[in-house]
Amino acid sequence: MTWAIIILAVVVLAAAAIGGLAVVLARRVVMPRTPKLTAIRDVDQDAGIITLDADRKTLHAGTFGLWTAGDGHALVGDVVHHNEAEQSVTRQLLEIDGEGLLQAAEGRWTGHVLRSPAVLNRNDREVLIAVDGGTAPAWLIEPAATPSTTWAIHIHGVRTTRITALRTVPAADQLNMTSLVVSFRSDTEGPEVLNGASTLGTTEWPDVDAAIAYALAHGAERVVLFGWSMGASIALLLTERSRHRDAIAALVLIAPSTDWRTVIRHGAHKAKLPTFLASAAAGALSGRFTSRIVGLPSPIDLDALDWTRGPRLSIPTLVIHSNGDTEIPVTLSRAFAAANQGRVSLVEIDGAEHAWEYNLNPERFNATIVDWMRSTTR
Repeated sequence: MTWAIIILAVVVLAAAAIGGLAVVLARRVVMPRTPKLTAIRDVDQDAGIITLDADRKTLHAGTFGLWTAGDGHALVGDVVHHNEAEQSVTRQLLEIDGEGLLQAAEGRWTGHVLRSPAVLNRNDREVLIAVDGGTAPAWLIEPAATPSTTWAIHIHGVRTTRITALRTVPAADQLNMTSLVVSFRSDTEGPEVLNGASTLGTTEWPDVDAAIAYALAHGAERVVLFGWSMGASIALLLTERSRHRDAIAALVLIAPSTDWRTVIRHGAHKAKLPTFLASAAAGALSGRFTSRIVGLPSPIDLDALDWTRGPRLSIPTLVIHSNGDTEIPVTLSRAFAAANQGRVSLVEIDGAEHAWEYNLNPERFNATIVDWMRSTTR
């Protein structure tokens, strides 16, 4: 009897430990996080260079944004020198906006290189989209030439804001498309939600549907949805659930999440956690009671967020993704394309981290979208 009690206690404790770790992993998927900061070692405005701690991201090829407390933003270019001994990297300092950078000891290194719509030099204004529970602000950006009757709706990803989706506006501008760069609940700009938690698109998509309605009420006849990362989940849900789905002409998806179970498994593998723990985390997100423990307002239907099991897609879709993505593997986009043959054009770009395809080569990124749109949505 004693041994039976001991074994039972061990099993119970092990189950509790697994459950606790699963909840932690699940929370990392949907909850806000404190952004990681990069140490700024030196700024030499005269020489046009900045020196930072060296890591995989600050050594990444391309152009990036460095955001500091207050109003500080810098546009940082190519690597000038990598000092391996001191673990530092010196890069081109292309532009400084605000005073924060010169006084900062650290900043947030991101792919968000366009600090506001104003840098695009187009007519822009903020509009408020009426959504359930409040409003969701959006930037309306007019193209340089006579506007097309097809509008672009730009949808950002999880734990980011609409500023991250500005990177697809230049391509839309080349196509003479008016752009709406939208916000939604759970992104700090749309209506507040419990714990600030994302539901990976399952409760956010109606807010973007309201933006489509706004576009159609203000001159658009059709829309193209540009979805970044989790924004792709929202775009895909809209093709099935939107009241206006007949007006959706095409999708452009960048580093898209097309199956969240695969994304969670990949994250667990990267963290050297066992696969069963990833399955338990997915179960925690979708369970009626466990989702409450995670901090969600309601369970997430992960089956509804899987577009890799049989054809579900009904409209032309361009996917831009990189084999360098360590958050959402490019193999997921390959599976998505294979499951939706004839609807998906997959363009793979070498060497870009998650959603940094634009940063690596903006000209190629824009041309890929423009050429595909012109050949597909005539």
